[in-house]
Amino acid sequence: MLNNKILVIDDEEIVIESILEDLKGMGFKFISAANGKDGLTKYEEEKPILVILDLRMPGMNGVEFLENLRIRHQDYCSVIALTGHGDGSDIRKCFDLGISSFIRKPYNIDVLRGTIRNAIKLKQVQQELIGEIAERKKITNTLRKKEEELQAIIDNSPAVIYLKDTQGNYILINKQFETLFNISNEQIIGKTDFDIFSKKIAEAFQENDKKVLKAKIPIEFEEIASHGEGLHTYISLKFPLVNTKGEIYGVCGISTDITDRIKMEKALIQSEKLKSIGTITAGISHEFNNILAVISGNVQLLAETYNDHRELTDALCTIDKAVNDGAEISSNMLKFTKTRQDTKKFVSSDIREMIEQSLEFTMPRWKSMAQIKGINYQIDKEGMKEVPSLMCNPTEISEIFINVITNALDAMPEGGSISFSTWDKDGVVFVKITDTGEGMSEDVKKNIFDPFFTTKNPVGTGLGMSTAYGIVTRHSGRIDVESEVGKGSTFTLQFPSTTNLVTPKTTPEQETKDKDLSILVVDDEEEICNVLDDFLSKSGNKVKVVDNGADAMELINSEYFDLALCDIAMPKVFGYDVIKALNHLEKRPKIGIITGWGEKLKPIDEEGIKVDFILKKPFNLLELTKHINDVMNSG
Repeated sequence: MLNNKILVIDDEEIVIESILEDLKGMGFKFISAANGKDGLTKYEEEKPILVILDLRMPGMNGVEFLENLRIRHQDYCSVIALTGHGDGSDIRKCFDLGISSFIRKPYNIDVLRGTIRNAIKLKQVQQELIGEIAERKKITNTLRKKEEELQAIIDNSPAVIYLKDTQGNYILINKQFETLFNISNEQIIGKTDFDIFSKKIAEAFQENDKKVLKAKIPIEFEEIASHGEGLHTYISLKFPLVNTKGEIYGVCGISTDITDRIKMEKALIQSEKLKSIGTITAGISHEFNNILAVISGNVQLLAETYNDHRELTDALCTIDKAVNDGAEISSNMLKFTKTRQDTKKFVSSDIREMIEQSLEFTMPRWKSMAQIKGINYQIDKEGMKEVPSLMCNPTEISEIFINVITNALDAMPEGGSISFSTWDKDGVVFVKITDTGEGMSEDVKKNIFDPFFTTKNPVGTGLGMSTAYGIVTRHSGRIDVESEVGKGSTFTLQFPSTTNLVTPKTTPEQETKDKDLSILVVDDEEEICNVLDDFLSKSGNKVKVVDNGADAMELINSEYFDLALCDIAMPKVFGYDVIKALNHLEKRPKIGIITGWGEKLKPIDEEGIKVDFILKKPFNLLELTKHINDVMNSG
């Protein structure tokens, strides 16, 4: 039985006295405390029926009091937050911690009195009446009133709450249930899950209900329900309802939507997978680029030396083209694992135009070739509404659509339809692509964005959708898939919209400085050092090469250089350490990075590693010359 004590916690004595004066005659005994710590002690000693709590107090504040109270007592008494300083985040946190009401100072006496009565009454209802809902249909009007009060409690819950009898007939639902599943409490009474949901979902719900009734204990389930824009995942706590005679008369379920949380967890797992694979791929790419840089550098030197030998220069051009092709392959190896945004190639683009271009690109597959085989594909674009432009790399975005369209066609070998929809909401552009194909199993859907996962063996690479995932992430977007076996698939993409087109500033061409520079080359690959030494020396520069960072650190402290060209990945002393040392010299040289790491570089403006240019291996010697001219002319 609850007592009649109310604990008032406030650091201002005058406020406590005012509250006690205003609440005289209500029949309660009042205890007070000046801070949260003393309040906890008084709570343990007096076991009050209600706490009136200030939020801003020295020492332990109101929020900390609630956190400690919740740790000690999962089911503590009603708490009314009464403060003049609480901001929105404090209020939300207090409600999350279980307060009954919030009142701002200065308060209205009648409002405070009414709130106290309601808080105590609601707590009593919560503790005494949850197990008596079915019996209330047979008893007096007083019990019907309590039923309404209980309904008011559960209707304010963001969770889906419902009660069923032992035969699976609904007894009661809350407002959240009504809103999500578009059915009123009056309409659902006496109906079962089979009257509301699909057969598959209804069977799963009833099977879980039977488990609870058989076990006679609360059980937590992960359940799937369909509403709104598709399937949602819920954590459902179901427990048996027991009357005063100890008889089970039904099941109560409290279901919380965890769809977004699951999507975030999947996105995090996917990101970690890509990160791990990206680290391995970057290492391979680095070694590959070093080899290509040696070949490319020597080819360019030979081409310059023997430019009057036609057959030789033709052969060298062929080798150089092969090197460039290899560099492109190396770059593409990193694309599907890259999630950091790179906006250098972003332009303002119409997403509908990119869809049209992707359809045109794939037209031979879904039109010409299909017609020859007697297969018919329907392309539905009626849902493509005008939307704001995106700041994006249009080639990459088109690549996503091509991958999705190709997968859809593969899933419809006998023909079918692909529909496209576009819309925008709250600064986000949405694209939905739906096919009528074979659909995907849960296992396929779970792994579809994993690198090298494919259902098209032996012809599939497994990189299409993982590449799409990486592109979407780089554009600060999101991609989701909904699919069932035999019911087709729907991909929904989201991108932030913008109309701000950033136009890079152009700088006028400058004349080349004299070729008498003192240049330091630091690279652990001897062949690359030789290429750079040969090329730069021929141009009239004084070149010194070292094959490790330690020797470079010693050399820069004894000699001055106009320019330092440094690799990043070197044994013992890393390239970034050399660059930091160069930046700390009293007379700082110009600094260029020549590396095969590419996508794995740190931001160049990070403290202590400022550089003037970055050149990725394999490099073009003319491009290197341009970089040197630009930085040396910049003063």
